[in-house]
Amino acid sequence: MSTKDLLITDRQKVRDAFEKTVKDVEKDVEIVRNWIKTQPHLPETPDYNMIEWFLVNNKFSIERTKEKLDMYYTIRGLIPEMYDNTTPTSPRMQKARKLVLTCPLPKLTKDLYRVHVIKIVGEPEEFNFYDMCAYILNTLEVRLHEDLALGDIYIGDYEKLKMGHVVKITPVHMKKLSHIFEKVLSNRIKGIHVIQSPSYVDIVVNIAKSVLKPKLARRIHVHDRLEALYEYVSKDVLPSEYGGEERPLKELIELWDKKLEENCDRFDKLSKMRVNEELRPEPLKNDEILGFHGNFKKLDVD
Repeated sequence: MSTKDLLITDRQKVRDAFEKTVKDVEKDVEIVRNWIKTQPHLPETPDYNMIEWFLVNNKFSIERTKEKLDMYYTIRGLIPEMYDNTTPTSPRMQKARKLVLTCPLPKLTKDLYRVHVIKIVGEPEEFNFYDMCAYILNTLEVRLHEDLALGDIYIGDYEKLKMGHVVKITPVHMKKLSHIFEKVLSNRIKGIHVIQSPSYVDIVVNIAKSVLKPKLARRIHVHDRLEALYEYVSKDVLPSEYGGEERPLKELIELWDKKLEENCDRFDKLSKMRVNEELRPEPLKNDEILGFHGNFKKLDVD
């Protein structure tokens, strides 16, 4: 397997789910592109695949796609702890790769969902929640340009989770991450599955449920045996260590690390991108992240 085979998708099947033809998608992408030209505060015009990814994530709502694309760039300045110094070759990301194994799996499920595995492997003393999130967001960045799916399924392997990890995960951490999934990624999460976990994983799960919207909180499942996971994700999608037919997770992680490094130019570019609020043509929505236009602020969760 090469790094080109890490995201197997069927773009037309995904479009078919919305009854969209290639011409329909081209038309919608062009509408979004023309809108971006009227937004001088945005630092770039996204590529075709990225715009289509946002269109799919927002069920081809043009207005919601505009909103989420704007937030994709804006939120980098609001939650810098998850976005700064995240070039794959940076010391921060090199450290994160030793503490957490994380990657999207190559095959989509039969429902056209992308499965993403997160496995904590490092010791608590070195664990940093924001570093882990930055690593995950890096893989999502690659997906924006190459992938297309109807939603995501997350598998959290907490076999090596220790209480020292748990005490470093707070409601503030979870709230900031939930803002990213809601404001940028449109909460296209179809399931969160916790496997191979100690009893005290309930602390983490309860924290997550306390900050997530009820609809998403109900999609968290803690499994006491792998067989229960197969009801949601078939074996042909899962890595071999989970009883699946896919390559071992370790091999996939190594390929993904290589793929991330192949995209260093993109991450270097992102590190310099900033939204120019002085050029924003319309006020931002007043909410817990953005504040009023003219009162731009970083996310502060008490």
